[in-house]
This record gives sequence, structure tokens and C-alpha cells, in this order.
Amino acid sequence: PPAWVPALQVTASQLAVPPATCTVLLLADSKAERERWLQVLSELQQLLLDTRPRPRPVYTLKEAYDNGLPLLPHTFCAAILDQERLALGTEEGLFVIHLHSNDIFQVGECRRVQRLAVSPAAGLLVVLCGRGPSVRLFALAELEKAEVTGTKIPESRGCQALAAGRILQARTPVLCVAVKRQVFCYQLGPGPGPWQRRIRELQVPSPVQSLGLLGDRLCVGAAGGFALYPLLNEATPLALGASLVPEELPASRGGLGEALGAVELSLSEFLLLFATAGVYVDSGGRKSRGHELLWPAAPTGWGYAAPYLTVFSENAIDVFDVRRAEWVQTVPLKKVRPLNPEGSLFLYGTEKVRLTYLRNLLAEKDEFDIPDLTDNSRRQLFRSKSKRRFSFRVSEAQQKQQRREMLKDPFVRSKLISPPTNFNHLVHVGPTNGKPGAKDPPRAPEDKGRGARGPGPQRPHSFSEALRRPASTSSDGLAGGADPVRRKPWTSLSSESVSCPQGPLSPAASLTQVSERPRSLPPAPESEGCP
Repeated sequence: PPAWVPALQVTASQLAVPPATCTVLLLADSKAERERWLQVLSELQQLLLDTRPRPRPVYTLKEAYDNGLPLLPHTFCAAILDQERLALGTEEGLFVIHLHSNDIFQVGECRRVQRLAVSPAAGLLVVLCGRGPSVRLFALAELEKAEVTGTKIPESRGCQALAAGRILQARTPVLCVAVKRQVFCYQLGPGPGPWQRRIRELQVPSPVQSLGLLGDRLCVGAAGGFALYPLLNEATPLALGASLVPEELPASRGGLGEALGAVELSLSEFLLLFATAGVYVDSGGRKSRGHELLWPAAPTGWGYAAPYLTVFSENAIDVFDVRRAEWVQTVPLKKVRPLNPEGSLFLYGTEKVRLTYLRNLLAEKDEFDIPDLTDNSRRQLFRSKSKRRFSFRVSEAQQKQQRREMLKDPFVRSKLISPPTNFNHLVHVGPTNGKPGAKDPPRAPEDKGRGARGPGPQRPHSFSEALRRPASTSSDGLAGGADPVRRKPWTSLSSESVSCPQGPLSPAASLTQVSERPRSLPPAPESEGCP
């Protein structure tokens, strides 16, 4: 800002690929107030550098797909299917995107898809969709088929929450579905018969707010606390957070609020996530630490990848190290909407809605292949002959326009013209002396033979050819009707330039002598030749 405006500018990074930053202007009451805030921010930055000499972000943000896709503003949820495919749940239905071919398939008759979960071990995609939401199962290998309809779970109508995972040392895939005060647990598996088999049915004292699998136990979140239900036996559930004393919690928050979920830190400690704070408890449900994790803003979603907890709010993403109870990273964004339970995919932005991948820097590679993207790709969504298949590509008119714009750039135009191949350049020796626009003299017709001569003197085509010719030529080599005036052999201009009384010249000297002669000369008489 100008010096006369009492404002300061704060810039923070957003996307790493493609690079993007966020700039915030803060207006102070006076110049003195602005200087005070600048000093405070500088001291805070120095304090952070002193306490952590090498500040390193935990996550980096990458744009996952072209922001021109018209489905993105209406997306409610998403899932990573494999290295080359993403699934998007929208108001209009379920769509599968092939990242490299840019083909898009609409799956089944789903409407208003609210949540997606992938079970790779069972080869199934779990879809929560519909007005009175119910759960459908789709085989991952059949998503692109036109006649695929999926399998509906009858008891799932009115589903409020679901969780997919694995139990029995991560060998058996399961799905848990909450409907009001009931929780249905199914074992999943591919096969010709039903893909689900009910293994447990749980009764919960109050409406379910969240579900999560912690090992072989199901964590059910309800108003005021959590409970752990074993899935392998009929043991009594373990209550977590029921004994929390409100006086021991932050008084300014006005209660804990909605139960968002729970994180298992060890066999003896859990972190309970509420709408206002994160509370540490032991295996008996009692508070285990003297402090809590307080959220900077009201959370809209969360994800966990040990030991980092990601909390999404409307205008930022905050990352916490839950084992040390530290706030380690913040990314300022606008209109953030988390899309999957893991927290790795989300939307943000107002004018341009961007599908973004939250990449853990400790991971070996990305969870899927991110295509090369630009902000002005000019792609459009075209429907193919099949009503369920679309192509997201640049139209032919746009391709021609882009080609014309590219050809206006000389650098790009030179790249489009291929260089010559198998090309050998011979130096030009003769009256033109390699000047622009110069042309070699026409060659003799091939049918006259290499030794044939015309009525006039014949010059060699190059300096190297002149050196290769013999020192004398028989008069029989002349064609009939030749010039009656006797000439010495090789009385051309080139021979005069290389044969002289001083003896043979070097090529450089010969070039110099040739360049000093006039552009065209009459044939030299015999008396003027070199003896």
C-alpha cells in the first residue's frame, strides 16, 4: 500500500502446484499503529525461528484437476479410486473421471450423492445418495459400464453416518451404517452373491453424530461423548468423555458441541474431537492432559494421518501435531469444503472453484497421478453418443484459435518447423562469393557426360572440384563446333584464380583473389593466361 495509507500487507502461500499466494490488507488507525503491528509480527516471526530453527510445512497443496470442469461447483464429496481415476458426488449424480484421457462417466441412477467411501480390499465403492439418503454398493471394476445399477442396502434408508475400514488385523473389510439410534455392521466381499453380510446390530442411547473404526472397535459419537463398541464379541461398550467436568473445559466455548470423531493415539490414550475443542482422555474416559486443542474457527471437517490432525474451516486449513499438542501449520483459503473422510481432497475458491489435493510431504508419492494443468485450458464438457459418457476437451474451433495464437510467436513458430536432416553444406566459391541471393551457375546436362564441354569455357562448381581436376585435358574432350580459337586447358575464371606464376595458392588466398575480381568477365585470351 502507499506510504500515506496506514495499512500493512500480509502474504501467505496457498497452492504449490500451480503456485498461488494469498494477500491480506490490514488497515490500522494510524501510521504509529501500523508500525506497532509490523514490529509485533516481526518479533513473532523471529520467535518462531528461534524456537524452531527449521520450520517445515507438513502438507503441500496441489490442484488435482482442471478448474474449468462445470461439475466442481456442485460437488459434495469425492474419492480416490486408483492412480488414474477420481469419483465425484454431485447433485446430479455420481461421476468417474479418467485423469489422463479426460473421459467422464456417469454411474448408475444416483442423485444427490452426499458421501463416498472406498473399500479396496473388497473392490467396492460405497455411495450415500438420495433424498432420504440410503447406501448403495458399486464394484470398482464395473463403474464405466452403462447398465451398472449397484446394490442397495435395504436397512440403510435415512442413513446419518457411515464408516468403512478393516478389522481382524486389517484382513476383513467391513462397513458400518448409522440410522437414527441403530448401527448396522456388515462384512464386505466380492462374489456372485450379495456383497454385504450383516455381522452386528448395535443400539445407541442417542442419535448418532459420527462413526469411526479404531482397530477392531467401532467408535460411535453422540451428544456429549463417545463410546467404543467391540465388533468381534458382545462385550460392554467403553464410554469416553462421559465423565468430563464442564468446569475443567474452556469456559468461553459454552460446551463441547457436536461429537466430530476420535483419534487413537496409543492403547491408553485417545483424542476426542468436538465442535469447540479436542480433549485428551485415557482408556477409562478420564481427562489425561491439562490442556486441550482449541480450534481457531468452527470446523467443517477433519482428517487424520498420524501424527497430524487436519481441521478444515471455512477460510483456512489448520494442522496440529496431536502427540505434542502443537499447532504446526495454517493455509489461508476461501470457501473451503472437505470432500473425503481422509481429508486429502477438498474444494476452495469463489470465482474459480479448485479441486485440491492435500499431499503429505512425508509420503513417497502422490495417491494418484495429477495431470498437467493450466488456468486457461479452455476445455468444455461434451456429451458423446452415450448419455452416460462425456469428454472434457478443447473444441476444434478453440484448437484452431490456439494454433493461430501460437504461430504469432516467432519462438514457437520456429519450434514447429523441423530442422533439415542429412544436410551437408559446401562452401561457395565463385564470382558471387557467398553473398545473399547468390546462386550457383547451372550444372551441365547429365546426358553430355562429366567430361563434355559447351561452346564456352566450363568452370568448376566449387573450389574442391577445381583441385580434383587433372592438370591437362585432351582436345578430344571438346564437342564438335567448339570455339576455333585455341585456348589453354582450363582457361576459366576459377583456373586463372588458382594457377598463377607464383605457384599454387592456399584455399584462403584463392578465395581472396576470387573475391577481388569483377562479377563477370569475358574469356581471357591465351596471351593473358599464366605460363
